[in-house]
Amino acid sequence: MLNQLLCKRFAITTPANFHVLTLAIVASTVFVLASSKLAQAQSAESNQTPAAVPSESARKVDEETGSEKANAAKNWKPLEGSWVACQFGGDGEVEIKGNSAKIAYGDPLSGIRWEGDVLRENYEIALEARRTEGYDFFCGLTFPVGESKVSLIMGGWGGGILGISNVDDNDASQNATTQFRNFDNDKWYKVRARVTDKAIECWIDGKKLIDQPREGHVFDIRAEMEQCEPLGVAAFQCDSEIRNMRVRQLTADDLKPQNQAKSDKAASETDAATKTETKHNETKQKESK
Repeated sequence: MLNQLLCKRFAITTPANFHVLTLAIVASTVFVLASSKLAQAQSAESNQTPAAVPSESARKVDEETGSEKANAAKNWKPLEGSWVACQFGGDGEVEIKGNSAKIAYGDPLSGIRWEGDVLRENYEIALEARRTEGYDFFCGLTFPVGESKVSLIMGGWGGGILGISNVDDNDASQNATTQFRNFDNDKWYKVRARVTDKAIECWIDGKKLIDQPREGHVFDIRAEMEQCEPLGVAAFQCDSEIRNMRVRQLTADDLKPQNQAKSDKAASETDAATKTETKHNETKQKESK
């Protein structure tokens, strides 16, 4: 029927002419469909949001941040080679390896002391610490503040006190730095302390928790911590582990007020990166066993 209509409409009299017409219609249809698809593709392409191109200022910020991170990582020096076990009396076993140490339960204290050169002003000290058994402070980090010294106490007075001993003759349980914080056993905590002529600042896991001004205040340590001075780590009636002990001198740029926020961020990000890498290595070690 369709053949008859086509033959009548276009006055086709032979089969050959009919086939020619059919091919022409098919070719025309294909051309129309292809043109429609091309138009749709061009329309979709023109409606796409162009890829964001970072501005010059954004690139500059990224470059500066990357530089801060690189400098923060580069300036750290491991504290190794000059550690000795303290002699508190009643000490537990102490095992020192490089810039790491295992400190066993003491009655009441065990710890380590650094006998090499120390920085006293404009520096940072960092380490990782965990309590593996017990309930009291597993990281009593004693460090110089000018010609004096203080102890950062983590988990003291039964496990829940964080603070600095001593500020104006008041220990970590009763001064402006006193905080109540739980510390879990078998969990590594990243610790960083900064001493400048303005303040004593302390971070745990990248979060600043202590910012103690120096002007108008007197600093010292409790008598029982003297075995750790000028630089050391002690634990009270618990088993603890310390690792990755390191120090860095702050540069003039670090100390500029406009750069301190960048320096803090870069150092915290370096802490976070180190923590991620450490966790990754621990996972690999467990999988290989």
